Amino acid sequence: MHLKTRLHNHLFTLLESRKSTLQAQRNQLSVESSESGKGSAGDKHEVGIAMAQLEVEKLDKQIVLLQQQIAVLHKLDPKHENIQVLHGALFKIDENWYYCSIAFGQISLGQTNYFCLSPEAPLFIALKGKKVNEQATFNQKVWQIQQIL
Repeated sequence: MHLKTRLHNHLFTLLESRKSTLQAQRNQLSVESSESGKGSAGDKHEVGIAMAQLEVEKLDKQIVLLQQQIAVLHKLDPKHENIQVLHGALFKIDENWYYCSIAFGQISLGQTNYFCLSPEAPLFIALKGKKVNEQATFNQKVWQIQQIL
């Protein structure tokens, strides 16, 4: 399996895992808040329920964001070989690998770290359309593309 496909699948697995964790937390909060409502009364109880509801709403927003990121990943074809830095490209600069897919930050696969960035990331915007050995200046630094997959 190609490096980009393995990385893509690993990122997808991380997103699904994070989504499952958040959904479990949300379900637990819902159960706890409904159980605490049985036989309790008073302002302290109502504040507790309101705080739990706010936490559920926060988790819901995070889950929606993860679902959107998963949808974006589904649209990318990791088997496509890029010759330019475009959405879906995996590229190398100064011994660092970057995967233009979704904003996720750094992930590890094997012994290598990869930086997952979105098409809206300033670095991607500066490098968009560049080919191997081409350069762009970003944050007063020259970035030269060494490899693109």
